Amino acid sequence: MARTKIHVGLEIGTSKTCVVVGEVRPDATATIIGMGEVPSAGVRKGEIVDQSMARQCVCDAWQMAQDHADVDIISVFVAVTGQHISCINSSGTYRLPDDREVIEQEHLDLVDEKASEIQLGPDQYTLHREWGEYSIDGQDPVANPVGLCGRTIDVNCHLIHGIKTRITNTLRCVRQVPLEVESFVFAPLAAAQVILTRQHKEAGALVIDIGGGTTDYVFYQGGQLIASGCIAIGGNTINADIEKLTEQRISKRVADILKRTEGNAFGDVKDKSLARFTGDLGMHDVAIERGMLNRIIRDRLAEALILIKKRLPADIWKPNSGISVFFSGGTSLMRGLDNLADYIFGVPVHQPAPPRDTKTPAYLEDPRYCTPIGLIRYAQRLDEDYSPRAGLLGRLSSLFRRK
Repeated sequence: MARTKIHVGLEIGTSKTCVVVGEVRPDATATIIGMGEVPSAGVRKGEIVDQSMARQCVCDAWQMAQDHADVDIISVFVAVTGQHISCINSSGTYRLPDDREVIEQEHLDLVDEKASEIQLGPDQYTLHREWGEYSIDGQDPVANPVGLCGRTIDVNCHLIHGIKTRITNTLRCVRQVPLEVESFVFAPLAAAQVILTRQHKEAGALVIDIGGGTTDYVFYQGGQLIASGCIAIGGNTINADIEKLTEQRISKRVADILKRTEGNAFGDVKDKSLARFTGDLGMHDVAIERGMLNRIIRDRLAEALILIKKRLPADIWKPNSGISVFFSGGTSLMRGLDNLADYIFGVPVHQPAPPRDTKTPAYLEDPRYCTPIGLIRYAQRLDEDYSPRAGLLGRLSSLFRRK
């Protein structure tokens, strides 16, 4: 008899460290039963730079989530990001022997193996192999061709990989809490589990997750993942620019407040009116022209979006292509971001609405929690679709041994 399962997602982000506890019922419905969140320390642009500080943040968030959910947490799915993460597409072709015409599982295994024959450097670690559907004799793709007749099988594979030592740093941090790592998941791949439907992936969907330190993305077309990556620009980058480019002494905290409350990514850059921050507890007042504030925000966000567009196939941005852009992450709430993205991409843009001001936290409606909640959905996906392919994502104890 099926039982309720508990899955836990951990995001060690530049701005926050968050643990989400999900309860998955036998009918596949999932409920968030606990969450722990603390400001991050020891993390820069999505990567751990101080083990002890980052570990303490994970410990604090872990204990808060355990108390909130009233469960013992011993293992987690961990979101990872960082500019070291990149992707590559590959394909495989297999022709059945002359005396065979009915496709069997062994033939699929062989074509998968051919698509996986990518030589990465010894310093690289494969995070994901995301498979497309099979094509038989050049016909339209099918999900499971076992039992069909055909001569040639083709399959595409999108491989996401990163530098092994950077991923090991996260593994060591989590294990010293101590927690076990069920799997590492590229952050926007987790967020996409919450944001996108199957129909979105078929039509074409670009998910852009703008966090504190990085902007991550995944792009689907025809139901397949065909591009992904990370750019080292985030909300904190904008804060640093505001702090540096203004003529007044201003802290990053004040810069963040001005950005969120007064800035507009598509606002008038010639606006001479003043955006003000009234200091308290001995802090001095700050005033900055809204035009300058808007220009700083626009330039950095536009830089990130244009870099993403350049990394995607140039022929996809056609009128009526069906492609849409979806945003997540804390900086996705920036005013004017939808207009800026529409100007750059020229396709429909879906910007999340600001969270409602309610006494009950609306985690599912808050774009800041798409990644940790998406980890729960990703864990469900592995449960429902476990196969030799999914097994490639298996537990890491065999790869990174304890020392």
